[in-house]
Formats: sequence, C-alpha cells, structure tokens
Amino acid sequence: MATSADKILAIARAQIGVKATDIKKCKYNTWYYGGVVSGSGYDWCVTFVQWVFNEAGARSLLYTKTANCGVQAKAFQDRKRLVTSGFRKGDVVFFHWSNEPSTMVPGTYVSDHVGIIEKVNSDGTITTIEGNTCSSYNGEVMRRVRSLSVVSCAGRPDYSGSGGAVADTTPKMLYRVRSAGEWYAEVSDLSDYAGVIGKPITDVAVKATAGKVRYRVHIKGGKWLPYVSGYSLSDSENGYAGSGRAIDAIEIYYYTPSNIVKEQGYYKAKYRVSPTSGGYYPWQYDNETGGGQDGYAGVFGKTIDRLQVTLSK
Repeated sequence: MATSADKILAIARAQIGVKATDIKKCKYNTWYYGGVVSGSGYDWCVTFVQWVFNEAGARSLLYTKTANCGVQAKAFQDRKRLVTSGFRKGDVVFFHWSNEPSTMVPGTYVSDHVGIIEKVNSDGTITTIEGNTCSSYNGEVMRRVRSLSVVSCAGRPDYSGSGGAVADTTPKMLYRVRSAGEWYAEVSDLSDYAGVIGKPITDVAVKATAGKVRYRVHIKGGKWLPYVSGYSLSDSENGYAGSGRAIDAIEIYYYTPSNIVKEQGYYKAKYRVSPTSGGYYPWQYDNETGGGQDGYAGVFGKTIDRLQVTLSK
C-alpha cells in the first residue's frame, strides 16, 4: 500500500518539541548511525527526515541512505522527482542560506537544510516541519514558516506508489548561437553556455518551452536590429537575430503564459554574455534598467563569445 503525505506528516508532527542534547545527541542520529554519536559534524536535519519515512515504512521513497542534504537532493533529481516550483504538502524541501550554485545538483543552489512541507500558504510562504532547527546549537524539531526565497528545490516522494517521474511544468529556455559561420548545439537553461571562447557571436536564436520570447541583437559599430520572436535557422527574417556580423549586445524579454502565471507566478528572462575571451558581465533581467542594469547584456564596441539564458522570478 502506498504511503500518503498525511501519514508522513502525522509522524513528523508527533516529534515537534523533541530536542537534541550536547552535542547533537538525538534519537534520530542514534537510529541512523546505529549508536550514540556526538559532535558538531552530526547535524541531523536529514536523519530526522530519514527517520520519519522509516517510521512510516516508506524509507524507499527517499531513494538513498544519507545524512547529507546535497546527496538527498541528488537522489530525487536522478529519479526525475526534483521540482523547483509548484511545491506541495509532503514534499521534502531543501533550503539554501546563500546563493552558491550547486555542482552536485545542477540548476539549484547548495542545499544547507531540509524539512517536510506541511502546508503551502496563500501569502507565498510554506509551513514546514524540520529537525535540527531553532537558535539552539543542538537544535530541535519545530514547525517553521519559510519564505520561498530560501527554497532551493524540493524532492517529491512517489506517494502514489506508481514510481513515475514528476511532470515538470517549469518553462525552460533553449538557445543557440552562430560564430565563424557555424551554428552550435542547442543549450537548455544553464546546463552549459552557447558559443566558443575566442569566437565572436554573429547570430542568436532563443525560445522557451512555454510562453513567448522577444529578442534582438546589436551589431558592433552599428545599430540594433529589429526584434524577432521565432526560432528557426532557416528563417532569416524572424527565426533568429543577427545578420552574420559580430554583435556586442543582446536584449531578451520573456512573456509568461497565463496558465504558468496562475500556477507558478511570473518569470523573467535572466541572461548574461561574456566579452570575447573575457569573464561574464553581470546578469540582466528582461529589459530592466534599474539596479545597475542597462536593459540589455553586453557593452557596445566589445564583441561577445558566450551566452547563457534561463528564467527567474
């Protein structure tokens, strides 16, 4: 019989108020490690989650045995059960206290803490049950209300028992560039960059898996070319932006479709470029001009050789 989110949460709620003693001694670590352990290296937010699922007879829904947040998140990602939006009751949610990108789980931030979502609130927060939390050095099990701004991602256990992957409805950006007369392979979000170091980009094609994109490029020593919205290498009018000459700037704007707005909120195009053989310029969001942004990515007069594009709220 499949385990429900309600069963997981009932077990977790019954633990609220349980505290660890000096140093990090708690029944969740004792269960996980097979004996009493103590020390600053024994943070127990993950072992608490593992204990809860074990008590429910559903430890297999976590897909790995670990006391490490990143390893736990990767186990969900490897089974295509990791989400970055549209969170639900019963999701195993990973928090980040910095904006350091994760190399273990691409497309997320480094996971510093974990809990179980009890409720998704109408004000854009989530209510969670977490172990190893509060201001105490040793931590306790608590109900917390968290902003989505500190959520890196969430694992979605297969409570249905079907074993299927989560349908990810988050829109993605797809793009490719041409330089030295050659179109290079398509890139999805930040899985890589489009371009070749040292070879100035002349043409760009951008699209989204859902929603529309409007974009244009600026010719070095010239002007802005007209906006385009298509994605076809055989359509020189509206399928890509460029005229075969080196470009020095690009502007991208994303239109979020109404169904995505209702479910996930609005997204913006987030993009950046690098000057030829140089380091990346700062990120640009849509065509915004506040906060030091210029409304486009690039610097007039300096060719670019790499492009990265994704979506951000």
